[in-house]
Amino acid sequence: RLDHATSRARAASLAVYLIADALLSGLAERRRARQERWAWPRHAYHQNNTRSQAMTWESIRADVRLAMRQGRRAPLFALLTVASLALGIGVNSAMFGVLEAVILKPLPYADPGRLVAMWSHNTNNGEQNNPVSPANYEAFKAAPSVTGVEGMYSFLTAVEVRIGPEPELVMASQVTPGMFSLLGRQPLIGAPFDRNGLSQGVILSHQFWQRRFGGDPSVLGKLLVPDGPAGETLPVVAVMPPDFTFPYGSMLGSSGLTRNLTVDVWLAMSPTRDWRLRDATGQPNRSIHYFAVVGRLAPERTVEGARSELTAIAARRATDYPDTNAGWGVTVRPLLEQAVGSVRPSLILLMGAVGVVLLITCINVSNVLLARASARRQDLSIRSALGASRIRLMQQAIVESTIMALAGGAAGLGIMLLTIRATLAFAPPGLPRFSEVSPGTPVLLFALALSVVTGIVVGLLPAAAAGSTRARGLLRGGIRSTASAASRRTRSALIVSEVALAMTMAVGAGLLLRSFASVLSVDPGFHTEQLLTLQVSVPDRYTTNEARATFYDDLEARLRALPGVMTVGGTTRLPLWSTNVTTMLDVEGRAIPHAEMPEVEMRRAVFDYFATMGIPVLRGRAFTRDDAAGQPLVAVVNSALAARVFPGEDAVGKRVRFGSATASWMTIVGVVGDVKHGSLEEAPKPELYVTYRQGSAPVNPFLVIRTGGDASTLAGAVRQAAIDLGADAPTDIRTMDAVRSNSVASRRFMLLLVGTFGVLALGLAALGVFGVITLITAERTTEVGIRLALGATPTQVLSLVMAQALKLALAGIAIGAAAALALSPIIEAQLFGVRPVDPMTYTGVALALMLTSLLAALLPARRAMRVDPAHALRN
Repeated sequence: RLDHATSRARAASLAVYLIADALLSGLAERRRARQERWAWPRHAYHQNNTRSQAMTWESIRADVRLAMRQGRRAPLFALLTVASLALGIGVNSAMFGVLEAVILKPLPYADPGRLVAMWSHNTNNGEQNNPVSPANYEAFKAAPSVTGVEGMYSFLTAVEVRIGPEPELVMASQVTPGMFSLLGRQPLIGAPFDRNGLSQGVILSHQFWQRRFGGDPSVLGKLLVPDGPAGETLPVVAVMPPDFTFPYGSMLGSSGLTRNLTVDVWLAMSPTRDWRLRDATGQPNRSIHYFAVVGRLAPERTVEGARSELTAIAARRATDYPDTNAGWGVTVRPLLEQAVGSVRPSLILLMGAVGVVLLITCINVSNVLLARASARRQDLSIRSALGASRIRLMQQAIVESTIMALAGGAAGLGIMLLTIRATLAFAPPGLPRFSEVSPGTPVLLFALALSVVTGIVVGLLPAAAAGSTRARGLLRGGIRSTASAASRRTRSALIVSEVALAMTMAVGAGLLLRSFASVLSVDPGFHTEQLLTLQVSVPDRYTTNEARATFYDDLEARLRALPGVMTVGGTTRLPLWSTNVTTMLDVEGRAIPHAEMPEVEMRRAVFDYFATMGIPVLRGRAFTRDDAAGQPLVAVVNSALAARVFPGEDAVGKRVRFGSATASWMTIVGVVGDVKHGSLEEAPKPELYVTYRQGSAPVNPFLVIRTGGDASTLAGAVRQAAIDLGADAPTDIRTMDAVRSNSVASRRFMLLLVGTFGVLALGLAALGVFGVITLITAERTTEVGIRLALGATPTQVLSLVMAQALKLALAGIAIGAAAALALSPIIEAQLFGVRPVDPMTYTGVALALMLTSLLAALLPARRAMRVDPAHALRN
């Protein structure tokens, strides 16, 4: 036994001697090299410097081979690291793919950067983003700064398309004949409308052509579309390419994001088709604002210049026509901003969310690599002793992390594709340009660049630790694999940063969740449960108002006779679903200039609309069957109109008319409760209802049916009842609960994405806390053994480890809360019914993070409780 001990001592002495000799030889060699370099002539120095650079590339290749070998030695470590980086890089690349397609990529038109959108605003009533009147459109066409203003289009309307025995309602937009030339796009087949509007026909979208005709090119001339109550038919004249979309949902007002407002067909705009284009004298209409306008900037003109010029034109027209134009101005913005402006803040917020996920991933990987560098101090010290420079050691660490990040980026491409598919699958219809999302070259280049940057960032701290290794430490204190106190402080600081990022992210997700709950709790002004909605189209043979009224009476009787049907109603504008029509309102006995008349939304009520919807009658009465043609005209207004137009008065009995001197007076017979029509988040607007029995009966109204049970079970019977009466097959059959759910689809989609990334951030932060506490506890095994040997109980050891984890978590929570407060203005626009500084949200997230951190530290703490003091001291 003594001989064996002596032999081991001699071997150790020999090892120390060889290492010291190598160290001294290396130091002497490096000293001679420095002296010779300074002694050489300048040209010799440059020659040597060139060789050093060549050796640098050789060293990089050597570092790559070394990184590959180390990965094969520790495959589990390499796999987990690459998987973590793949997750962070993948989701970031996916969100960049969405951002690039929606915001960064130009619109699919010719020279899209010079296209601008024109809208109206009214300084008298504060209305923004209003449509443009036909008369103002004609005036804007003469502006020198905007050439080729041929792009006026209407909001979408439903038209009937007959394809075999089963007709259907499709979404159509009227456009000026020169619209397609202005956008610089030609049809895939056929010819566009001529600029004189002489071609009477319809142009199909590529999606509708494929869906209903299977891409058959012989469709030209075959499709007939009724154009108005008279049932005029129009043939198909062209089909647009698959990448052509106009207008986008966000170019149609707020309703464009609450339903699928994808255009199926385009109709040529003409005064014979749309009465709103001309007034009673045949001149361009100045009083009706119903159309949106697109123009192209003239050469060397800017958006600011066009805005100034068109504003001056609007001001002159307000002076020339004060009765219709007073207070009306113009808003000019780039067409891309108009098309995607509604989703830009949400996408930027999502990009920030996935950026936080990547930062937390980088911190976790950097922590692991830093611990690995601490464990490899023996190897690094020997390499330094043998002549490796500090830069050389740092280079090797960065090359290793970059190799891992590139592997993570390659694996992240699969995660990117899955994330994009999931995002598109859950995205509600109508989000602008989401159909154009497809990972291409820019996304792949972004993933590559992000991988390289991530690799360098992740390797900075391990590289600094490797570069700080000194050979003299080996001679003074021997080879030690345990981390220094400075290294532990660094890892603790990283965990604090990680928890802070998770706190900031989770607060944002919590605020969105609270906001979504606030939206769902909003009273829409009617009862959505047990309510079925559908849209019907009146048969062509009912050409007069009296005939259509008779058809509605017969349909009501048939529907009421169905088992389970309680009441039946209808309207031209379904709440939370269809677009609105506004008009100016004149009040009897008040000399109000036309431009200062209150603007109200007008709707037609069919059957017992208010009773069926559950809209309360606050004063007066609702419509009755006595309110028929030939009787005095009556109207019902909502509470918002009564408060605005008749403040402090009783609106019942007052007489009003639409803002025209030739319009007939109507007597207000009732005041009903306010209804959320545009969205649950908008304040109720002044609304005026008229009955279909007086005036023009609607051609394709929405019907609402109150049932005694599950409304969806009556869909088939209701459909058959309408067909038996001779009506075309009803469309858009759905429950009112589904309509309400669809109205918050965009907010729900945003919450889903941010919430998913928030949960992911919490999970990654918990993983980071677990890893660091495990490492620190393992490095303090000797200390734990001494404490236990001196009488400490396992419970005290558990408290020691858990207290350390809690301290790190509390520091991160405090910093994260401060960061969330500082960033609150960014998310404020996404909130509803909740303040950015919401105590409940901050408290709940903080408690969740503390609990998560303690759970993450529980396993290493339990391990520390079971440390054997004798074993710990011996090793």
